[in-house]
Amino acid sequence: MSNAIILANGSFPRRLEALQAMQEIPLLICCDGAYNRLVESRIFANAERIPEVHVVGDGDSLSDAIRNHPPFPTVFVNDYKDQETNDLTKTVKYAVSKGVDRIVILGATGLREDHALANISLLADYSSMLTLAGKPLGVRMYSDYGYFTPLTSSREIHSFAGQQVSLFLLEGDVRLSVEGLKYPVENRTFRHWWEGSLNEALGDRFTVNLSGSGTLLVYQTHDAK
Repeated sequence: MSNAIILANGSFPRRLEALQAMQEIPLLICCDGAYNRLVESRIFANAERIPEVHVVGDGDSLSDAIRNHPPFPTVFVNDYKDQETNDLTKTVKYAVSKGVDRIVILGATGLREDHALANISLLADYSSMLTLAGKPLGVRMYSDYGYFTPLTSSREIHSFAGQQVSLFLLEGDVRLSVEGLKYPVENRTFRHWWEGSLNEALGDRFTVNLSGSGTLLVYQTHDAK
């Protein structure tokens, strides 16, 4: 199994592409609180197929009715009780244990800002995880407005003209140069989150060149400005 979607307990996705992806993905993993929102959404009511849904957590936020009579095929997993990590990290570790190579995280932002910031910052940890095959785990986090991609090495990134792009240094000591954005970035390091924000793609791709060790977070909007 190579792909999975993780649904966190923030704002439930509203964007059509995200809702369709949840119906088409082979494996959908929920933080236990997010399972309530998934059931309430009724997105599988008229679906031709329902993915295998795994719910990771202690289940204390689930009603007895949902636990005893889930409305679609569900596997409840309560083996991850580590209090040193949050529910999102438990679901990511579970996904890796199931042989997943790439994950998309939905519903990790919105609602409480402290939860959103914590979840976004954890992308640095997730990008350093290895799959069961020993390869780096591919991870992205989507909201209804855009998506975050963590980078630890240089990469060419697909975009479109007018797409809004922001760059945030999450950790480490990294110097970067970027080609293909409206405002040039040449051999710089960012000490504050605002320094690389509010840029714009000029065409169908831009290139980020990194030197040093650390994690750069690239944010791209779904729509042009």
